[in-house]
Amino acid sequence: MKSNKPVHLREVWADNLVYEFFLIKEAISRFPLVALDTEFLGTVFQLNRDKSSLSHATPYENYRLMKWNVDLLKIIQLGMTLSDSHGNLPSLGTEFHYAWQFNFRDFNIKHDHHNEESIGLLERQGIDLKKNREKGIDSSDFGRLILSSGLVSNNSSITWITFHGAYDFGFLIKILTKRELPSDMRSFLGMMRFFFGVRVYDTKFMMGCISGLHGGLERVAMLLGVERITGRRHQAGSDSLLTLQTFVRFKDSRVLKLISRN
Repeated sequence: MKSNKPVHLREVWADNLVYEFFLIKEAISRFPLVALDTEFLGTVFQLNRDKSSLSHATPYENYRLMKWNVDLLKIIQLGMTLSDSHGNLPSLGTEFHYAWQFNFRDFNIKHDHHNEESIGLLERQGIDLKKNREKGIDSSDFGRLILSSGLVSNNSSITWITFHGAYDFGFLIKILTKRELPSDMRSFLGMMRFFFGVRVYDTKFMMGCISGLHGGLERVAMLLGVERITGRRHQAGSDSLLTLQTFVRFKDSRVLKLISRN
């Protein structure tokens, strides 16, 4: 981003959901890059493999694991950052730039499956699960509005960006279809193409091609000289913004040349 305008996260709840989607719909023609991140309460299922061999799991094993977890778990937050090809964000006619953070009410701590450690982690990062339950968005309302926003259903002008984004798209497809994920990976990939088109980039996967450029989002951003400019880690809006910044920085050929020399 070249502008010095400060960046604010637009917190989205049930009472301002319609208005915020109106703003997004107005912005996407000028800002067609969309970075996505989700927060949820950990994973319940794990692969029955030794830790040292997890990286050798097949795509089918990884899909099956993701499906089991997404089917069982509830989304807490979804972060969305829109930008142009240079990383400039919408200002909406104000002195600020903006990214969005959607807070969902679906999760009920008394009844729903969750990872206990993840509750503490998200609460330490400022996520108020009680407020989410009382004022958050029903995922069915979110699904209805995103379907009419111009963001999904194979809109070829939109480019989607994630970092290790299988679960992000898994939760979004679960919301869009209002059902469990398909039993086979091929059907899931068909849904990916139908809803999100072919311009889908997973920054973590792309960076795996560069020697030494690996690890989580925070580490990769640091290696590329990208700083988190608003919010906190494990908050979906802030992480979607950092994902966008990292992607734009990674596209810079000078950065790639510098990394390849080291």
